[in-house]
Amino acid sequence: MNYSKLLQAILDIAEEMLVCGAEVSRVEDSIERMCTAYHCTRVNAFIITSNIQVTMEDPDGEIVTQIRRIVRSDVNFDKLDYLNDLSRYICRETPDVPQIRHKFDSVMARKSHPLWIDYLGAALIAGGFAVFFGGNIEDGAASAVLGMIMLTMMKFMGRYEKNQLAMMFIISFMAGLFTILMMTAGFGEHKDKIMIGGIMLLIPGIAMTNSVRDMLTGDIVTGMLRLTNSLLQAAAIACGFALSLMVTGGGAL
Repeated sequence: MNYSKLLQAILDIAEEMLVCGAEVSRVEDSIERMCTAYHCTRVNAFIITSNIQVTMEDPDGEIVTQIRRIVRSDVNFDKLDYLNDLSRYICRETPDVPQIRHKFDSVMARKSHPLWIDYLGAALIAGGFAVFFGGNIEDGAASAVLGMIMLTMMKFMGRYEKNQLAMMFIISFMAGLFTILMMTAGFGEHKDKIMIGGIMLLIPGIAMTNSVRDMLTGDIVTGMLRLTNSLLQAAAIACGFALSLMVTGGGAL
């Protein structure tokens, strides 16, 4: 067996697990278990949010090392569940590399849910939180519309802008302007409640939760990196909405 190709296939799985929202300790454990299943020894995996490094010794005594740079983030727990199942299958059956590739490609080719579900979810989340935080039904409806507009912007900008901080700032600023426009048109009564609903679509809650979990499991560096990045994104969101209010004089267009 070509253990370099094997490690490459294992890192492909690990990369997608990390991109889909898995915590670092789970990905490191999966890598070590998959490598050990093929009788590799001295398996050392080190992962932070943007980098995977793995060194192992194959059964012939050769040292194999690979590094993977992570530049994407696309939380998808459905895909993560299938990737976890794939890692367990590899540990149990130890298939050859072509079989691993076939299984991995099948997982990656899974059809995602219809686009309308994304928009329905955005509308329900934004509208629901607007009402939850004290808005009325009209504020909830306005926030639902704002949520769908924000989702459209996120999908469009995600194709071209890879800097998450810049993207969060721009989307927040534009969302603030849309809120003021809706208020000016007589759609909605409380701009703060409408904005709160929209903000909930951008808050990096999963990243903040994983950062705490990483630190509790001993991955201090990764946890601090995730927490810092989450706080910076939260600051960018707040600054974007604040700037939209400053530009419009607090809502007077």
